[in-house]
Amino acid sequence: MLSQLSLKNITVAYGDKIILENLNVEINKGEFVSIIGPNGTGKSTLIKAITDLIDVKNGVICIDGRKNSNISRKERAKLIAVVPQEFNIDFDFNAFDIVMMGRNPHQYGKDKDPVKDYEVVNEAMLMTNTWQLKDRYFNELSGGERQRIIIARAIAQQSDIILLDEPTSHLDVHHQLEVLELVRMLNKNKKITVLAVLHDINMAARFSDRLILLNEKKVLADGPPDYVVDEKILGKVYAMEMLVRNNNLLSSKEVIPIRVIKEKKSMEGVKVHVIGGGGSGEQILERLNSLGVDLSSGVVNQGDSDWEICKMLKITTVEGKPFSEIDDKTHKENIELIKEADFILVTDVPFGSGNLKNLQALTHADCPIFMIKRDGPFDYTEGKAEKILESLKNTKQFEYLESYDEFVELICKGERK
Repeated sequence: MLSQLSLKNITVAYGDKIILENLNVEINKGEFVSIIGPNGTGKSTLIKAITDLIDVKNGVICIDGRKNSNISRKERAKLIAVVPQEFNIDFDFNAFDIVMMGRNPHQYGKDKDPVKDYEVVNEAMLMTNTWQLKDRYFNELSGGERQRIIIARAIAQQSDIILLDEPTSHLDVHHQLEVLELVRMLNKNKKITVLAVLHDINMAARFSDRLILLNEKKVLADGPPDYVVDEKILGKVYAMEMLVRNNNLLSSKEVIPIRVIKEKKSMEGVKVHVIGGGGSGEQILERLNSLGVDLSSGVVNQGDSDWEICKMLKITTVEGKPFSEIDDKTHKENIELIKEADFILVTDVPFGSGNLKNLQALTHADCPIFMIKRDGPFDYTEGKAEKILESLKNTKQFEYLESYDEFVELICKGERK
């Protein structure tokens, strides 16, 4: 592929403070690349270096094979358009005037063509659905409307590259989608190369061909969203617990933030087996996993919500066939995990013929069994489930609990078998 934007060993500093050091990035023609990373990692600084708003201490930036330092401001404006995080103007320009500013690089000498300028601006505003705003003052427009006007201005520049510096940071979800869908359309239909700084990892993963993760002055990861959006990679830079899962509707990976990482009591070596299903165990499975508990679960049918969370968290799971009763093989596997456990937790899942063997397997337990009280019907087996529970209460260390918090507290201070 042809490299349209190249940054080789660049170092950028504010005074003595180095922000980016020996950074190497290549952007190919027609790509949509997003830069992600925590605050203060130099994402916006990178945009400023490319647009020559800040000097590069070392290294070389090339645009279309030409050294950035040898390109005049007017020439650069023909090559690169910028959509800033904020665009403020003190004077009462209307929306049409703002978009016409994108034609400034072309309004000199023999290239000056007022008729063409008008046609280009008209097309850019129609493309961004802003033509109806042309006579309204820019400062009176909503945030989403203003951002579309600034994108129209960038389109009017007729540059092959658009740089976006956190273009959605002050917008609601509706306008975030509107802006990024518009930019993606320009990328696909007009073959415009896009380099965007985005805070929202999920939005970046959804719209980008490539993600560049910055951390500690360097590129930590660079590749397709499916590669970069990974707990092992993101966990190195974002101080929080998270889950990464596939969003099948959007065909992209997404991050689910769980909690900011805090000091916690380690429960490593404590073995807990969870009997759940139907999404009843999702929250407690994640919570126990975050405490370092040696977890197992079963039997859970493939495709079940609890099965999905176990797969994401890599929890040992006895898997049943979808929409099927527990067979003898999985029943035996479940019993073996139950025998190895220090504690058993039964969620507030109801029991029917399909999962009744999960209760039957508990008769082989040699450890405390805790069950969350269920609000609503419990037994859909004509009394078979209730009968098993009665036998457990009579012969085993069995206790009902009101909440998962109670269970966590008990195993934190409880003795193992």
